[in-house]
Amino acid sequence: MLIYDECLGQGMPVVFFPGAGWPGCAGRNIGEALQPDYAFHMVDLPGFGRSDGLRPRVSERVLADWVESYMGSQRLATTHLVGHSLGAYVALVFAVHFPTRVASLTLLDMGHKRVPRLQSQPGAFGYVVPLISLTERLFGVDRLWRWLDRLDHSENETKMLEDRIDGYRHQGVYTLDDDIYLREALSYEPVLSAAGLSLLLSVYRAHPPRLLAGIRVPTLLVYSMKPTGSTAEHIKTERQVQQLIQRNAWIRTKGINGGHHVHWVEPSVATTVAEHIRASS
Repeated sequence: MLIYDECLGQGMPVVFFPGAGWPGCAGRNIGEALQPDYAFHMVDLPGFGRSDGLRPRVSERVLADWVESYMGSQRLATTHLVGHSLGAYVALVFAVHFPTRVASLTLLDMGHKRVPRLQSQPGAFGYVVPLISLTERLFGVDRLWRWLDRLDHSENETKMLEDRIDGYRHQGVYTLDDDIYLREALSYEPVLSAAGLSLLLSVYRAHPPRLLAGIRVPTLLVYSMKPTGSTAEHIKTERQVQQLIQRNAWIRTKGINGGHHVHWVEPSVATTVAEHIRASS
Protein backbone atom coordinates (compact mmCIF):
# COMPACT_ATOMS: atom_id res chain seq x y z
CA MET A 1 0.00 0.00 0.00
CA LEU A 2 1.32 3.41 -0.99
CA ILE A 3 1.49 5.99 1.79
CA TYR A 4 2.75 9.29 0.41
CA ASP A 5 4.89 11.50 2.60
CA GLU A 6 7.43 14.30 2.52
CA CYS A 7 10.04 14.82 5.23
CA LEU A 8 11.55 18.04 6.53
CA GLY A 9 14.81 17.92 8.50
CA GLN A 10 16.55 15.19 10.46
CA GLY A 11 16.44 14.00 14.04
CA MET A 12 13.70 12.69 16.33
CA PRO A 13 10.58 11.80 14.30
CA VAL A 14 7.35 13.79 14.26
CA VAL A 15 4.47 12.62 12.05
CA PHE A 16 1.84 15.09 10.83
CA PHE A 17 -1.59 14.25 9.38
CA PRO A 18 -3.58 17.07 7.69
CA GLY A 19 -7.27 17.88 7.62
CA ALA A 20 -9.66 16.67 4.91
CA GLY A 21 -8.94 18.17 1.54
CA TRP A 22 -5.35 19.18 2.30
CA PRO A 23 -2.01 17.48 1.56
CA GLY A 24 0.47 16.59 4.29
CA CYS A 25 2.55 19.68 3.56
CA ALA A 26 -0.23 21.80 5.10
CA GLY A 27 1.66 21.36 8.39
CA ARG A 28 4.99 22.70 7.15
CA ASN A 29 4.97 25.80 9.38
CA ILE A 30 4.94 23.48 12.42
CA GLY A 31 7.77 21.44 10.94
CA GLU A 32 9.87 24.56 10.46
CA ALA A 33 9.31 25.55 14.10
CA LEU A 34 10.87 22.19 15.10
CA GLN A 35 14.09 22.61 13.14
CA PRO A 36 16.91 21.67 13.32
CA ASP A 37 16.25 18.88 15.82
CA TYR A 38 13.38 16.87 14.32
CA ALA A 39 12.47 14.91 11.21
CA PHE A 40 8.97 16.17 10.35
CA HIS A 41 7.03 13.62 8.28
CA MET A 42 4.08 15.16 6.40
CA VAL A 43 1.73 12.34 5.37
CA ASP A 44 -1.22 12.41 2.95
CA LEU A 45 -4.31 10.79 4.46
CA PRO A 46 -5.50 7.41 3.10
CA GLY A 47 -7.72 7.91 0.08
CA PHE A 48 -6.90 11.59 -0.17
CA GLY A 49 -4.50 12.56 -2.92
CA ARG A 50 -1.41 10.41 -3.20
CA SER A 51 -1.94 7.81 -0.44
CA ASP A 52 -3.89 4.65 -1.23
CA GLY A 53 -7.30 4.41 0.43
CA LEU A 54 -8.75 1.99 2.95
CA ARG A 55 -11.84 -0.01 2.01
CA PRO A 56 -14.58 -0.83 2.57
CA ARG A 57 -15.12 0.29 6.17
CA VAL A 58 -12.50 1.92 8.38
CA SER A 59 -12.66 0.87 12.01
CA GLU A 60 -10.47 2.38 14.70
CA ARG A 61 -8.22 -0.66 14.61
CA VAL A 62 -7.87 -0.56 10.82
CA LEU A 63 -6.90 3.10 11.02
CA ALA A 64 -4.43 2.49 13.86
CA ASP A 65 -2.86 -0.37 11.90
CA TRP A 66 -2.51 1.94 8.87
CA VAL A 67 -0.45 4.38 10.95
CA GLU A 68 1.55 1.50 12.41
CA SER A 69 2.32 0.24 8.91
CA TYR A 70 3.63 3.68 7.97
CA MET A 71 5.82 3.77 11.07
CA GLY A 72 7.13 0.32 10.20
CA SER A 73 8.00 1.42 6.68
CA GLN A 74 9.97 4.33 8.13
CA ARG A 75 11.47 2.22 10.92
CA LEU A 76 10.04 4.46 13.62
CA ALA A 77 9.88 2.75 17.01
CA THR A 78 8.21 5.77 18.61
CA THR A 79 7.15 9.16 17.30
CA HIS A 80 5.48 12.42 18.20
CA LEU A 81 2.10 12.77 16.46
CA VAL A 82 0.48 15.99 15.25
CA GLY A 83 -2.83 16.18 13.41
CA HIS A 84 -5.33 18.76 12.25
CA SER A 85 -9.06 18.02 12.11
CA LEU A 86 -9.53 14.66 10.34
CA GLY A 87 -5.78 14.06 10.61
CA ALA A 88 -5.97 14.67 14.35
CA TYR A 89 -8.57 11.92 14.61
CA VAL A 90 -6.13 9.58 12.85
CA ALA A 91 -3.40 10.51 15.34
CA LEU A 92 -5.76 10.15 18.31
CA VAL A 93 -6.89 6.67 17.28
CA PHE A 94 -3.30 5.48 16.95
CA ALA A 95 -2.34 6.96 20.34
CA VAL A 96 -5.25 5.14 21.98
CA HIS A 97 -4.37 1.76 20.45
CA PHE A 98 -0.55 2.07 20.53
CA PRO A 99 0.25 4.40 23.45
CA THR A 100 3.78 3.04 23.96
CA ARG A 101 4.65 4.05 20.38
CA VAL A 102 3.68 7.71 20.93
CA ALA A 103 6.02 10.19 22.63
CA SER A 104 3.46 13.00 22.50
CA LEU A 105 0.18 13.88 20.82
CA THR A 106 -0.96 17.25 19.44
CA LEU A 107 -4.57 17.68 18.32
CA LEU A 108 -5.44 20.77 16.28
CA ASP A 109 -9.15 21.51 16.80
CA MET A 110 -10.25 17.90 17.15
CA GLY A 111 -11.09 15.62 20.05
CA HIS A 112 -12.96 17.85 22.49
CA LYS A 113 -16.33 17.42 20.74
CA ARG A 114 -18.03 15.14 18.26
CA VAL A 115 -18.31 16.00 14.59
CA PRO A 116 -21.67 17.83 14.28
CA ARG A 117 -24.43 15.90 12.58
CA LEU A 118 -25.15 18.86 10.30
CA GLN A 119 -22.87 20.86 8.04
CA SER A 120 -19.83 22.24 9.87
CA GLN A 121 -16.91 22.11 7.44
CA PRO A 122 -16.43 24.57 4.60
CA GLY A 123 -17.34 23.41 1.13
CA ALA A 124 -18.94 20.14 0.10
CA PHE A 125 -17.47 17.89 2.81
CA GLY A 126 -19.87 18.95 5.54
CA TYR A 127 -22.94 18.48 3.36
CA VAL A 128 -21.93 15.32 1.54
CA VAL A 129 -20.81 13.13 4.45
CA PRO A 130 -24.19 12.93 6.29
CA LEU A 131 -25.92 11.99 3.02
CA ILE A 132 -23.28 9.41 2.13
CA SER A 133 -23.44 7.96 5.64
CA LEU A 134 -27.19 7.41 5.32
CA THR A 135 -26.81 5.92 1.81
CA GLU A 136 -24.15 3.48 3.01
CA ARG A 137 -26.32 2.30 5.89
CA LEU A 138 -29.38 1.84 3.64
CA PHE A 139 -27.81 0.22 0.57
CA GLY A 140 -24.53 -1.24 1.79
CA VAL A 141 -20.93 -0.31 1.32
CA ASP A 142 -20.30 -2.28 -1.89
CA ARG A 143 -23.09 -0.55 -3.79
CA LEU A 144 -21.98 2.83 -2.46
CA TRP A 145 -18.42 2.35 -3.72
CA ARG A 146 -19.63 1.27 -7.17
CA TRP A 147 -21.77 4.39 -7.38
CA LEU A 148 -19.03 6.74 -6.24
CA ASP A 149 -16.41 5.25 -8.53
CA ARG A 150 -18.58 6.20 -11.52
CA LEU A 151 -18.47 9.87 -10.56
CA ASP A 152 -16.07 12.26 -12.23
CA HIS A 153 -14.11 13.84 -9.38
CA SER A 154 -12.00 16.11 -11.54
CA GLU A 155 -12.51 19.81 -10.98
CA ASN A 156 -12.44 22.55 -13.57
CA GLU A 157 -10.52 25.06 -11.50
CA THR A 158 -10.88 28.44 -13.15
CA LYS A 159 -9.80 30.73 -10.35
CA MET A 160 -6.33 32.14 -10.35
CA LEU A 161 -4.15 31.23 -7.39
CA GLU A 162 -4.18 34.78 -6.05
CA ASP A 163 -7.98 34.83 -6.04
CA ARG A 164 -8.09 31.57 -4.14
CA ILE A 165 -5.60 32.82 -1.57
CA ASP A 166 -7.65 35.98 -1.11
CA GLY A 167 -10.73 33.81 -0.68
CA TYR A 168 -9.18 31.71 2.05
CA ARG A 169 -7.99 34.84 3.82
CA HIS A 170 -11.46 36.36 3.59
CA GLN A 171 -12.97 33.18 5.07
CA GLY A 172 -10.48 33.27 7.96
CA VAL A 173 -8.90 29.96 6.97
CA TYR A 174 -5.44 31.53 6.71
CA THR A 175 -4.31 34.74 8.43
CA LEU A 176 -0.52 34.35 8.71
CA ASP A 177 1.45 37.27 7.26
CA ASP A 178 3.37 35.11 4.77
CA ASP A 179 1.34 33.20 2.15
CA ILE A 180 4.11 30.66 1.52
CA TYR A 181 2.51 27.80 3.47
CA LEU A 182 -0.91 28.24 1.88
CA ARG A 183 0.63 28.47 -1.59
CA GLU A 184 2.46 25.19 -1.09
CA ALA A 185 -0.64 23.47 0.27
CA LEU A 186 -2.64 24.65 -2.76
CA SER A 187 -0.02 23.29 -5.15
CA TYR A 188 -1.64 19.88 -4.73
CA GLU A 189 -5.22 19.55 -3.51
CA PRO A 190 -6.57 16.07 -2.73
CA VAL A 191 -10.05 15.39 -4.07
CA LEU A 192 -12.89 13.59 -2.33
CA SER A 193 -12.75 10.00 -3.63
CA ALA A 194 -14.61 6.82 -2.85
CA ALA A 195 -11.61 5.49 -0.97
CA GLY A 196 -11.17 8.69 1.02
CA LEU A 197 -14.83 8.64 1.99
CA SER A 198 -14.24 5.56 4.17
CA LEU A 199 -12.11 7.71 6.44
CA LEU A 200 -14.64 10.55 6.50
CA LEU A 201 -17.40 8.14 7.46
CA SER A 202 -15.32 6.71 10.28
CA VAL A 203 -14.80 10.09 11.97
CA TYR A 204 -18.38 11.15 11.30
CA ARG A 205 -19.60 8.16 13.29
CA ALA A 206 -16.88 8.26 15.95
CA HIS A 207 -16.88 9.69 19.46
CA PRO A 208 -13.52 11.56 19.76
CA PRO A 209 -14.16 12.95 23.30
CA ARG A 210 -14.55 9.43 24.61
CA LEU A 211 -11.23 8.45 23.02
CA LEU A 212 -9.48 11.56 24.29
CA ALA A 213 -10.79 11.06 27.82
CA GLY A 214 -8.83 7.81 28.01
CA ILE A 215 -5.58 9.04 26.48
CA ARG A 216 -2.41 8.16 28.36
CA VAL A 217 0.29 10.12 26.54
CA PRO A 218 1.29 13.80 26.90
CA THR A 219 -1.36 15.59 24.87
CA LEU A 220 -1.80 19.18 23.67
CA LEU A 221 -5.24 20.21 22.42
CA VAL A 222 -5.33 23.48 20.47
CA TYR A 223 -8.96 24.42 19.92
CA SER A 224 -10.85 27.12 18.08
CA MET A 225 -12.90 29.77 19.81
CA LYS A 226 -14.57 30.98 16.61
CA PRO A 227 -15.06 34.75 16.71
CA THR A 228 -18.23 34.38 14.61
CA GLY A 229 -19.75 31.80 16.93
CA SER A 230 -22.55 32.49 19.39
CA THR A 231 -22.00 33.04 23.10
CA ALA A 232 -23.77 29.76 23.80
CA GLU A 233 -21.40 27.96 21.44
CA HIS A 234 -18.36 29.47 23.18
CA ILE A 235 -19.68 28.46 26.61
CA LYS A 236 -20.35 24.92 25.43
CA THR A 237 -16.88 24.57 23.94
CA GLU A 238 -15.20 25.83 27.10
CA ARG A 239 -17.28 23.46 29.21
CA GLN A 240 -16.28 20.50 27.04
CA VAL A 241 -12.60 21.43 27.24
CA GLN A 242 -12.69 21.94 31.02
CA GLN A 243 -14.35 18.56 31.51
CA LEU A 244 -11.53 16.89 29.61
CA ILE A 245 -8.85 18.66 31.65
CA GLN A 246 -10.51 17.74 34.94
CA ARG A 247 -10.84 14.08 33.99
CA ASN A 248 -7.42 13.55 32.45
CA ALA A 249 -4.17 15.06 33.72
CA TRP A 250 -2.35 14.05 30.52
CA ILE A 251 -4.12 16.82 28.58
CA ARG A 252 -3.16 20.49 28.36
CA THR A 253 -5.00 22.98 26.18
CA LYS A 254 -4.67 26.26 24.30
CA GLY A 255 -7.66 28.19 22.99
CA ILE A 256 -7.30 30.24 19.80
CA ASN A 257 -9.50 33.20 18.91
CA GLY A 258 -9.90 32.13 15.33
CA GLY A 259 -11.35 29.53 13.02
CA HIS A 260 -10.88 25.80 12.55
CA HIS A 261 -7.41 25.95 10.92
CA VAL A 262 -5.80 26.97 14.20
CA HIS A 263 -2.20 26.50 13.02
CA TRP A 264 -2.86 28.95 10.16
CA VAL A 265 -4.73 31.66 12.06
CA GLU A 266 -2.42 32.24 15.02
CA PRO A 267 1.40 32.41 14.58
CA SER A 268 2.05 31.31 18.17
CA VAL A 269 0.44 27.89 17.61
CA ALA A 270 3.45 26.47 15.75
CA THR A 271 5.71 27.62 18.58
CA THR A 272 3.40 26.17 21.24
CA VAL A 273 3.30 22.81 19.43
CA ALA A 274 7.09 22.77 19.10
CA GLU A 275 7.48 23.53 22.83
CA HIS A 276 5.09 20.71 23.73
CA ILE A 277 7.03 18.24 21.58
CA ARG A 278 10.42 19.30 22.96
CA ALA A 279 9.14 19.07 26.52
CA SER A 280 7.93 15.53 25.84
CA SER A 281 11.11 14.32 24.12
